[in-house]
Amino acid sequence: MKIARWDSGIKYDDPNLRWSDPSYILEKGDPGYVETNPDNETITNATSPKKGKKNMSNNPITRNLKVLLAVGEGAASGCAQIQDEVKLKQTRQTDLTQLLQELKGNPTAVPSTLGLIYLYDQTKLITAQAEKAVTDKDEEVRVFLTDARDILKKPLLLGPSWSPQWVLAGYTETGSTAVPNTQPERYASNSAISVFLAQNPTFQVPGGSPQPEITSSRAQTLHSELRDLLAAANTATREQAKAKDLSDAAADALRARLIALVDELTLLLPPDDSRWEIFGFNIPNNPRAPEPASALTLSRAGDKRVLAEWVRGIRSDDNRILIQITGVDSDWRELDKSGNVTEYVLKNLTPGSELRVKIISLNGSLEAPSGPEAQIVVA
Repeated sequence: MKIARWDSGIKYDDPNLRWSDPSYILEKGDPGYVETNPDNETITNATSPKKGKKNMSNNPITRNLKVLLAVGEGAASGCAQIQDEVKLKQTRQTDLTQLLQELKGNPTAVPSTLGLIYLYDQTKLITAQAEKAVTDKDEEVRVFLTDARDILKKPLLLGPSWSPQWVLAGYTETGSTAVPNTQPERYASNSAISVFLAQNPTFQVPGGSPQPEITSSRAQTLHSELRDLLAAANTATREQAKAKDLSDAAADALRARLIALVDELTLLLPPDDSRWEIFGFNIPNNPRAPEPASALTLSRAGDKRVLAEWVRGIRSDDNRILIQITGVDSDWRELDKSGNVTEYVLKNLTPGSELRVKIISLNGSLEAPSGPEAQIVVA
């Protein structure tokens, strides 16, 4: 056997892991050692039934971030109440609180700290704004190239028919004077027409005339502005990717801690012990119906679409989505199930109809006794 350390690459569902002080891992030849494959599934002989992955005492830990945070907060609350009573050693309240604050931030700290989720959302907003700025400037370039094309078509300039000179002017599709279809092509064309107009100053239309300004200087300005905006958008995209990696890594760390907590509780609590529920988990041998969901809100999500969002009911792993349309449905009817997530987009609704939504939390086949309701007029 060997000592198990946090940085040793152990997997918390490894059947050879033994929680103790210190914890250790059984090695081949040790009494009780179980042969496993790389996924920690037990290897059985041909006559034995195949075993699946460990279900962590009916308490699988989700990857959905919203639900993961809710599970983490419930588990941290349970640790605060009875971690000493049950003799938790590997995962304590401070471990979970630190990870939760890393993700969510700490508004009560002095100074307050921003969480990785907020920082990631902030980079998404910055990226969206940067990309919109590129789109808007590219539209200016498109209009400029269109106006320039119309000027250059005049008989005393390039004329209405295509010739090789049109390529020099930036209209690079052979046989066509069409403005390029893509932003990168327009970016290159705008650079080319700047040079072309500088070499042919009599083709230029200065500003202040009834016609649009078509000058080398104007093309250069647009090119420089678009270049800088493209660079800003690329930087924003890279920063968003970095922020996502940090947020994902912190979420994975929280999930690993919660898996470790469930495994440790499996060793410390009997499978019928009601104290499992203090941590927000199922009693392994006696799972009960979940607590009801709460705080259901409905908002318009575009034409004929409504977004439903709610707070997870403790111990729930699925949700029934019930709807009732005034004047159409005499009672609630099930539309769908959301799975282990706490939001759902209702689509293809009738504009102007009054929609009521109800959420019923599920724990396997067990159903919460009630659930929140909300209503909205469909746009």
